[in-house]
Amino acid sequence: MFNSENQYLKLGISCLEAGNSQPATSVFGADVGRAISLLSEFNNAVFIVESQGQEEDKIVVETANKFCRDTPGQIPGEVFRLDAKQFIKSCGGQIEARLEEILGVLEGKREKTLLVITSLEEFAKDERLAKLFQNIIKKPSVLILGMTTISGFRQLEKRSDLAGSLQFILSEKLPQVNKRDKSVLVIGATSLFGNAVYHFFSQEYLNVRGTGFSKASSLGFDKLDVTSEDEIKNFFSKYPNFDVVVYIAGEPDADVAEKERDRAQLLNTGAVSVIARYTKNCKFVYISSEYVFDGSSGPYGSYSEARPVNYYGRTKLEGEKASLKNFSNALVVRLGALYGYNGPSDKETTVSKFIAGLDMPEPLKADNVQIKHPILLEDAARTLLKLLDYGATGVYQANGPEGLNKQEMAERIAAVRSELTGRAFSYPIVGIKQTGTAAKPFNTHMVNVDTPRLFNEGIRFVLLKQKMSKDKNSHGY
Repeated sequence: MFNSENQYLKLGISCLEAGNSQPATSVFGADVGRAISLLSEFNNAVFIVESQGQEEDKIVVETANKFCRDTPGQIPGEVFRLDAKQFIKSCGGQIEARLEEILGVLEGKREKTLLVITSLEEFAKDERLAKLFQNIIKKPSVLILGMTTISGFRQLEKRSDLAGSLQFILSEKLPQVNKRDKSVLVIGATSLFGNAVYHFFSQEYLNVRGTGFSKASSLGFDKLDVTSEDEIKNFFSKYPNFDVVVYIAGEPDADVAEKERDRAQLLNTGAVSVIARYTKNCKFVYISSEYVFDGSSGPYGSYSEARPVNYYGRTKLEGEKASLKNFSNALVVRLGALYGYNGPSDKETTVSKFIAGLDMPEPLKADNVQIKHPILLEDAARTLLKLLDYGATGVYQANGPEGLNKQEMAERIAAVRSELTGRAFSYPIVGIKQTGTAAKPFNTHMVNVDTPRLFNEGIRFVLLKQKMSKDKNSHGY
């Protein structure tokens, strides 16, 4: 490819010996496992690390070793590593020709080649470079393992066409020896996601408190009506010193919000400004929705224009603005369609309806128009924790890496259940166009700060968790 090894090095290209070392204790086990899964499914994975340097080197080596050692069809050998910053600087006006040379050699190899690119954000600095890199990630014979930082991710995210094709992994900081010494309040801990966050955060923080409304007492949480200023004032007078306040209360159903607009506005928007009057010195987290977008021109970065098509989306967008206005270091997290299982008191969701429907002796009907990007509760909660660990502020997004309509989701669920139990669904799954009170965006694909597990993997997790819960209850534990 080039005349000498020195020419390689001058251009920022080196070879990493991988695959020959024996498995060691994993430092980044969960991150590496997810990277291998994403590389296999999408041909790329991009780690977001705190700073590029020694930690980056560790995660590169660990992932490259596991990829070459455990991926079927791979022969242990060289992994190419390209420092984007040095490469772009050294190539000058010949960057396109140099990239074509490199790719020509890599594509000529018998097996797929792992190309590690550090300082990946350099490819987002102008439109020409961004298009060049988009052409690279489209090549099926080259697997891309990228590296960037939080600030680098922000640069990439501004090129949403490029970033929307990348599978980002927000790398966990080194494991905590003890629980984090902070007090956390989860407002809306009786909701589907709120309950998952409460229980997950209880394992990670020393002091976690939860509130709810109609189901608060039955689930062991404080009752708090967030539409009442008096109740909010009294609650924060009694508990004034939370380090982190996570707001998950609200009206999550777009059709209900369309019909009950005053209530939706109070829950999704108005309560934020009221809470700000009585607790200022906290890290405020507002959980928002992909419905702030109109769904016509994704993928959407956090900087993309928000144009909701229904009242629910408008109230969530206004809730975001209220959070960022009233709290100096607010964190807003937009999430895709959430699914999962906490317990029998969960509110019914699309996924839980489909799981239950597979036990009914009749065809299953599901919408085959709107595209969803589902994300498992546990993955969304872990992403939230990692953003807090990084001290993130502003708007970030997390949704599933696969775009699926509800009919496709139902078919996937039936297939996974059949694999686990041997019980096939013997009735048809019928695609229909569903309607509702509120207009629905067609496809709200968002750029992910932290890509969750694939839908089939998530459904397997949910079904096994449900089975364990049922087994436990049947034995009276």
